[in-house]
Amino acid sequence: MRRVGRAAAACMLALGLWACRGAGPLPSGAALGGLADIEQPESYTGATLYTYIDGGADLYLKEGFSALYVRRYGRGNERFIVELYEMKDASAASRVYLNSRRPNEEKQLAGGCLASVSPAEILTATGRYYLVVRNEDPLATQNDALIELGRNVLSRLPGPCAFAAKK
Repeated sequence: MRRVGRAAAACMLALGLWACRGAGPLPSGAALGGLADIEQPESYTGATLYTYIDGGADLYLKEGFSALYVRRYGRGNERFIVELYEMKDASAASRVYLNSRRPNEEKQLAGGCLASVSPAEILTATGRYYLVVRNEDPLATQNDALIELGRNVLSRLPGPCAFAAKK
């Protein structure tokens, strides 16, 4: 009986450590201005990326994908998803951004970093990270909470902006 209890405790510890590792560099919702964590954080490797993005993983893998961290946040009726793609280096993150951005929708997001900002989605790159912040409502209009979340996450990531706003 005692061995079963120890095994269960070890399993719970392992699951707890996995959940922390799943978040990667993405902070809890509370650390991002009072957002709620909607689900457990997720993480994906090159071997499991297709389970998250079926049909879209090739671009990331070709460019030097290392890991994907996903967190879902909420406030009131709003729901957001943050995807943080860790690439092999900064140039790989920049190339993914260049392939995904909407050039006519680029704006300064935080710290002089350019981002592709649409009413329901923000795309940017900094250091070796490619960041996607999305409102889970595809019909969402531009809202301050999405931009605030994007700025808060971006400001916590290491590395220089891939593309700086012109002065």
